[in-house]
Amino acid sequence: MKKPLANIGILLLLIIAMPPLFFTSYEVSNYYQNEQMIDSIYTSQLESVIFSVNQYSDDIVSGWANQIEQDIQNADTSAAAFVSAFIKRNVSIRTVFFMCSGKQNSFHTLNTSRAFKTSGDSIFNGVLENNVAMIERLKQYLEAGYRKIQPVETGLPGYSLFLFACRDSGGSTGICALLADSKKFISENLGTKIQSVARDKFYLSAFELDSETEIYSSDLRKVSGKNFEHKQKLWLLPGYQLGIRLKGETIEDMVQERMWTNIWLIIIMDLILILAAFFVYRGVHQQMKLAQLKSEFVSNVSHEIRTPLAIINMYSETLEMGRIKDESKKMEYYRVIHNETNRLSGIVNKILNFSKIESGNREMKFTETNINMLLQQIIQNYQHHFKNEGLICNFYPAGHLPLINIDPDAITDATINLIDNAIKYSTDKKQIDISTGTDGNNIFIEVKDYGIGIEEKYQKLVFDKFFRVTKGNLAHKAKGSGIGLSIVKQIIIAHQGSIGLVSKAGEGSKFRLNFPIHKT
Repeated sequence: MKKPLANIGILLLLIIAMPPLFFTSYEVSNYYQNEQMIDSIYTSQLESVIFSVNQYSDDIVSGWANQIEQDIQNADTSAAAFVSAFIKRNVSIRTVFFMCSGKQNSFHTLNTSRAFKTSGDSIFNGVLENNVAMIERLKQYLEAGYRKIQPVETGLPGYSLFLFACRDSGGSTGICALLADSKKFISENLGTKIQSVARDKFYLSAFELDSETEIYSSDLRKVSGKNFEHKQKLWLLPGYQLGIRLKGETIEDMVQERMWTNIWLIIIMDLILILAAFFVYRGVHQQMKLAQLKSEFVSNVSHEIRTPLAIINMYSETLEMGRIKDESKKMEYYRVIHNETNRLSGIVNKILNFSKIESGNREMKFTETNINMLLQQIIQNYQHHFKNEGLICNFYPAGHLPLINIDPDAITDATINLIDNAIKYSTDKKQIDISTGTDGNNIFIEVKDYGIGIEEKYQKLVFDKFFRVTKGNLAHKAKGSGIGLSIVKQIIIAHQGSIGLVSKAGEGSKFRLNFPIHKT
């Protein structure tokens, strides 16, 4: 049986367990690739949001450049008034520098100190000297019809310089620069755009590039730049960067959540399928074991039936042929035939009782019964059998037992099964002790023998149908059907009672049948 079971187990593993396991391995191996794709899509979307803010900043400065150029071209000698008015309108601009027609001019905000003006003029001169090639390219862009805004490092903390080409009133191409307060530019000029882009979906914050100190945020809470996985430099403010993340869960949180959700679902599915395979395997194993036990049952019953039939046939044939002349010998043969007939009848009745119980066709006829009187009658009827087996049966009835509601015939069958087993498995000490008593709300019948006993590992199995202990010499010699104790258990269950077993190998067994005094 082991080899077919092993084959079935392997087949179940291949059919049920292996496909999901392969699928799990495939999913895990492709997980990172899938998540990277998702992350890439989200990153692209977020980058497009940051791009729109950068583009907006470029459009603002380009608008300023066009406005300043128009002021310079249209105002002629009064350009200073127009530029000063421009500075007043745009609070983030501190100074406007321009070099047109060989003339250098600078216009500062009213509250600018003399030291700052001097420093600003020096910065602009330094830019003109150090970026000659870049300035020429800016002029070429303008000649080609495109104005490019070029941010330039100033070395002045907190300030940014926007450099671009422009034309004066005479049509000459010059260079212009705007010195802006970086923090004010972000809050005053980019703040509206940041808020409109963020809405209820994102957190957008501007940070200093080196310290990651937050300068402006779409949310009132101060957040470290380290909490933003997606960050990009602001085009026109090289010392600053813009960070973005989703409100609630970040992309990474969603990716992690999706990953663990998928993994747990796959694990649960695998466990369910493995459990299903296990239960199918166990069911097949039990059915094959039951089939084997049934086969052994048929073999044992056939042997048990064949033995009395052979004896009956032999003795009856001897008597029929008239070979026995002695009357006393004839009577002995008749008794043997009678006993074997009763034995055969007992085997058949046991099988019929088991069949009725299994099919649920045995009806219990409950009646108020004196358990001591019932057992006394059983023992009395079995005295001849005890004598033939050389066995002593002691009965210890408890006094003043109340009547209990039982089926006398069924309890007789159960007790006889226990007595038969006690006789069958007796060794040198041929003695059976039968007793009654009360234990709490139960009345019990106890049958004790001093035979081979039952090993502890078999004690829970002896009540299973067709099961027989096959270890030990006597167990092999004592043939049986393996249904006796199963019948006892089913009868006791029908009486809403219980059965207990105390046994030790080599020292005998004690079976106790418990019956509730008041049935519920």
